[in-house]
Amino acid sequence: MKVSKNRLVVSVLAGIVLVLFFSTMAGLFYYRETVRRLGEVQEENIEKYPRLYAYIADDPDSQLSKRIYKEILDYAQDNGCYVEMTGQNLSTNYSKADRINIAISSKVDGIILEGDESEETAELIEKATDNGIPVVTVLVDCTSSSRKSYIGLNNYSLGAEYGDELAKIASEKMKYPLNALILLDRDDSNSDDIIRTAIQESLKGKRIVLTSNLVDISTPFSSQEDVMTILDSLKEVPDVIICLNDRTSDSVYQCIVDKNLVGKTTVLGYFDSETILKAIDKGSVYATFAIEAEKVAQQCVNALNEYNNTGNVSEYYSSNYILINRENISTYLQEDSDD
Repeated sequence: MKVSKNRLVVSVLAGIVLVLFFSTMAGLFYYRETVRRLGEVQEENIEKYPRLYAYIADDPDSQLSKRIYKEILDYAQDNGCYVEMTGQNLSTNYSKADRINIAISSKVDGIILEGDESEETAELIEKATDNGIPVVTVLVDCTSSSRKSYIGLNNYSLGAEYGDELAKIASEKMKYPLNALILLDRDDSNSDDIIRTAIQESLKGKRIVLTSNLVDISTPFSSQEDVMTILDSLKEVPDVIICLNDRTSDSVYQCIVDKNLVGKTTVLGYFDSETILKAIDKGSVYATFAIEAEKVAQQCVNALNEYNNTGNVSEYYSSNYILINRENISTYLQEDSDD
């Protein structure tokens, strides 16, 4: 009887082992076939581009950098090349210098770089040049470097336009002197200083008082925290708050909503984020200045393609800012909806 039971147990166990064995083999066969078919599909869908460019932004996760990269990528693919944005959505935060070195090590065919005037960046651009990799700077230049071209915006002209809008606000409010606060990027003094100088010069002879404060825009949290601290420290709410980047604009709008200051201060923003566009439509933000991202993207790709094709390229390409206010906001809201 015991022998019979033992045989039964052994038979059951053997059956289970056989079932598991054949199930495993079937699973492995199915997996191998799935991978093979997927590989064939992927191989069919992969489009090979003769040139690979790298886009290196100061802040890969900012709205502005993402917008410009999207436009660059779309235009590049239509013009026989591919652009990769280094450092975006990574668990490890690589410095701009690290990302430039990664692009050089990857032997890309060109680099689109949001520049700065640091000695380190100039040396890295020289390193790229020595390795046969042309570099074009965008938004901010690196004048002491061997970059091939600069795709820039006229920040002095932007400052003058901010000044014109301030004069309009003063006229509408019939308030003199008008107190305006300009919020500067703590780490981007060069571009912001040009804008501030132009604003000051455009206001000569006008009863508008301009003051400034620095904001840390390294993260959305730090930007909002600095803006809130600045507003809390003021004895009086400024008549106008001028923002010079996308994070400050969103932070200021959020803070004036949280502090019930809508209607008590007027905001001049920067960048056409969905939040700011809707705020303009509601009248919570007076106006904003947006970059012609599509044109800037085309100039970046064209500059690298031209240099790689001919060995020569124009040293400077210029683009303008677009003023968005209540008069034309419906057009931009429609475009945003279509996108």
